[in-house]
Parts: sequence; C-alpha cells; structure tokens
Amino acid sequence: MKNIALLFVLMTLGTAACIQPPDYPVEPEIEFISVSKSQVMQAIDTFRINFSYTDGDGDIGLELDDPDNNVIIIDSRTGFDETFKVPVIPQQGASNGISGEISLLVFASCCLNSNPICLPTPNANPEQITYTVQLFDKAGNASNIIQTSPIMLICD
Repeated sequence: MKNIALLFVLMTLGTAACIQPPDYPVEPEIEFISVSKSQVMQAIDTFRINFSYTDGDGDIGLELDDPDNNVIIIDSRTGFDETFKVPVIPQQGASNGISGEISLLVFASCCLNSNPICLPTPNANPEQITYTVQLFDKAGNASNIIQTSPIMLICD
C-alpha cells in the first residue's frame, strides 16, 4: 500500500513538472472578439468592443490616478482617436505572463453626413464605421493593431 501511494505521488510530481506555464512575449498581443451591436444611433447609443490579450511580463494596466491612458481606438472614417484606461490587472499564480479579455464601452460617433453634425438628418444614409484598437503596457510596449467588424451608424 505504501508503495502504491509513493508511486502515485511520484507520478503526480512527474506530471506537474511537465506542465509548462505559457511563454508569452513581453509585448502585449491582442485579438478581436466582437462588438456588442452591429448598428447604433449616432451620438446616442453605446456599444462594447471586446478583445483578448496576452502579456509575457504581466504589466498591463495603469493605476486609476495615472494621467495616461493605455488603449487607443481610431475611427476608420476620420482618423479621430479616443483613449481608454485599463486598470492594473493582478498576476495570478507564478506563471509567466497574463491573459484575459477586455471590454471597452464606446459612445457612438456622429455621422459625417448629418447637417448640422450630430443631429438627426432625415433620409441620411447610414455610415459604416470600423475601429482599430491598440493596447500599451506600463513599459510602453505596443500591441499589434486589431480592427473591429463593421458597425452601421444610423444618422436619422
């Protein structure tokens, strides 16, 4: 019985020794997941951009009192950028790096063909908009750039 227990412990330790923690690069890496809505009313609606991240040294996120932001999204129609702050993400356990998902709450942009801008314009054609997203870690390393799926911006 003692030998069986010892064999079980050795097998468990041997298996645990074979499991490698993830080995992510120190630069954040992001992947687009989804947008919460496929169409929004200009200047009224909100939607979410959801993406996943990995970071080898786990230094994603900023303190709430930090004046900087660490996520930038860019409107494909205008090049206008908007920034967001992802708070500090604590590391879990002793593995190398962190991974997870981020969801940004974004306010709908204004239609460019509205007259005057941002006010409902009857019979105005909807505008298709996509956003590019990039994440930065505390060390200033930039992630890859991802693009959202198209969103229809309703102008009237």
